[in-house]
Amino acid sequence: MPSNRSGKKGGHCADFVLGDRDGTTCAPEFTEFVAQVLRTQGYTILENAIEPELVAALVAAIRQIERESGAAPRGNPAEGYATLRTYNLLAKDPVFQQMPVHRAVLPLVERVLDAGCLLSGMTAIDIGPGERAQPVHPDDLVMTVPRPHPPLMCTSLWALTDFTETNGATRIFPGTHLESGRPDAAGPRDSIAAEMKAGSVLVIDGGLWHGGGANATESEWRIGVNVQYCAGFCRPQQNQYLGIPREITRTFSDRLLELCGYALYKGIMGHIDGQSPAIVLGDGRLEERAYASTKQLGARRTRAEY
Repeated sequence: MPSNRSGKKGGHCADFVLGDRDGTTCAPEFTEFVAQVLRTQGYTILENAIEPELVAALVAAIRQIERESGAAPRGNPAEGYATLRTYNLLAKDPVFQQMPVHRAVLPLVERVLDAGCLLSGMTAIDIGPGERAQPVHPDDLVMTVPRPHPPLMCTSLWALTDFTETNGATRIFPGTHLESGRPDAAGPRDSIAAEMKAGSVLVIDGGLWHGGGANATESEWRIGVNVQYCAGFCRPQQNQYLGIPREITRTFSDRLLELCGYALYKGIMGHIDGQSPAIVLGDGRLEERAYASTKQLGARRTRAEY
C-alpha cells in the first residue's frame, strides 16, 4: 500500500512505492491524511503514483496523436505560444481510459468532491522550449460563486516527464483557495514551482491560483495530462456526450461511464424521460429510474466537512 515518507516539504506528502502496488485502492486513512493536506494548502503531490509502463504508454500515445494531427501551438495566453494541447483524449486512444479511474488519484478526488463527481475534461499539455509563463488563474474561475467556497472542481496534473522549475513546472500559490481575491491583489506574492518526477501527480483544489511555468530550456518538452473533475451538479469543461463516439463510450468501465455523466446524480439529476442517461447505450448498464434510486439525496459537504 502507499506510504507517507516524513520530511516532505509543503504538499509533497505522498510517496507511492512501486513494490506496494497490489491493485487495491488507497487505504481510507491514507486518503484522509492527503485530503487534509489538500484542504489546508490547496494542493498535494502524489510522488511515484503512476506505473512506469503506463507513463511510457501515455507518452507514446500523445506523441503519435500530435504527429498524426499536425498539432501546433494555439497562440494565446491561456493555451500557449510554444505549447501543444490535445483535448478530448478519451476519444483518441484506449490507453487514456485508465487515467480518470486510477486508484492512486480517484479516491482522493472523491474525498474532495464526492463519489458523484464528473470528469470535467482531459487535456495533454506539452510545453515546449521558449514558452512563456501562463497567466495565473483558478480552474473554477468561470463559476460565479463568492470566494472562498466549498470545492467545485479538483484537478490532477499527471507528470509524464520530469517537471522542473526551468522546463515549465506548474507554479502554485498555496492556500489561495481559502482567500477571496487574486494572489497579487495585495502586492507581490511568492509562488512555488510544483517540481516532480515523471509518474507523479499534482492534485489541486479548483479554487487554487496557479499557472503553467515558463520553459527556459533549449530542448526539453514538459509533457503532462490535466485530468480535471467537477462536482456532479456542475457543467463539465469538455462535452463527453457529444465529443466521444457512442461505440467508444460502450467500451468504458462502469465507473468511467459514471464519471462521464452516464448515471444519475443523487438519484435525480441528468435523467432522460425519467431514466438514467445510460439508457442510450442500450447495453443495460447503469440503468435506473429517477426518484426511485437508493442513493442518498443529502446536501454536499461543506468545506469544513470534506
